[in-house]
Amino acid sequence: MSLEGRRVLIDATGASIGGGYTYLVNVLPRLCRMAPQARFHLLLRNPRLIEVLSPLAEREANFELEALSETGVAGRMLHTFFVMPKIAARMRADVFFSVGEVAPWRMPCASIASFRNANVFTREVAPPDLRDRLRFVVLNAIARIAAKRCDRIMFVSRDSARWIGDSLGMPEAKRAVIHHGIDLAQWSTAEPMREHPRPYVLSVSSIYHYKNFVRLIEAWAQVATRTDAEAMPDLVIIGDDYDRPYREAMERARDATGELRERIHIKGGMPYEEVKSWCRGARLFVFPSYLETFGHPLLEAMAAGAPLVASELDAFREIAGDAALYAAHDDVEAIARAIEQALEPETAARLTERGSARVAEFSWDASVTALLALFEDVLRERENR
Repeated sequence: MSLEGRRVLIDATGASIGGGYTYLVNVLPRLCRMAPQARFHLLLRNPRLIEVLSPLAEREANFELEALSETGVAGRMLHTFFVMPKIAARMRADVFFSVGEVAPWRMPCASIASFRNANVFTREVAPPDLRDRLRFVVLNAIARIAAKRCDRIMFVSRDSARWIGDSLGMPEAKRAVIHHGIDLAQWSTAEPMREHPRPYVLSVSSIYHYKNFVRLIEAWAQVATRTDAEAMPDLVIIGDDYDRPYREAMERARDATGELRERIHIKGGMPYEEVKSWCRGARLFVFPSYLETFGHPLLEAMAAGAPLVASELDAFREIAGDAALYAAHDDVEAIARAIEQALEPETAARLTERGSARVAEFSWDASVTALLALFEDVLRERENR
């Protein structure tokens, strides 16, 4: 079956920077190129994404971008449940693809939702803010609607398909696993960061409490105090600030290191191209998060040639395999020992070599090929009913 002449409506109105940005800027150009006879209509609200993807709409004849004004959660829900089906009917969409956990009750076409936000599906890692907790309760209820009404739910790892699917009582046949990819050439050939004056250990992820940066700061400080502190690489943390109370906790942990404070650099968010250079220049990449469905920074670090330390998540083992050293997320001493070991030249070289082999198994072309096949599958099922 071919997607020739098919119309695909893509809802990315909930996407912003971070993982949603990475996914869209890599997947959309490939969708246009790999399915030139299909038509893709994208809905966006985030101004930065609109700016980045507008040139694609000008360049590709089979791609349209519809920019919507920003709104709150209530406005997004009203649009999704009441306006989105009308848009699909108006454009005679064959497939609706939600880049998120939200989908309308009823659609006049086949529908797929992507479940990537682990926060929506667990209360074990509840945010400290009551408003955020209530928001995730609402989003969980909405995701359950999507899980019931969509033809298929796309997951980004086997691990997340298992635990999220099981938590929702989702039939196995409705679960589809499509790993994210990586543009290996972009990350392996990026110019290493030269502006930072010292070697550094790097961690990259948007700032939320479950990213576990406080324990990373404490673990780094432990290593620095029991080794030659001057020879110890600095610690650099890059990520957009979405959790102000946790950012303040990170600053307190930094202050608590005393004289080492100036060696810990919390950089905030920065352009994607700059992140590539930081990864290329890192002596070590550490990803201490304890709640993820995939962990795309692992791919980026392996592609950039950095050895890895990661927390003991099943999703991380699924992605990084034997290319990382793993440590319990709640054990500062275990994280410190893993950092110490990974900085040893022989271990670092071994991890880098394994990472180069492992990351070659992931590509955006393979991810988009699987996504196009998923579109075809749901269309075929609809037509055979």
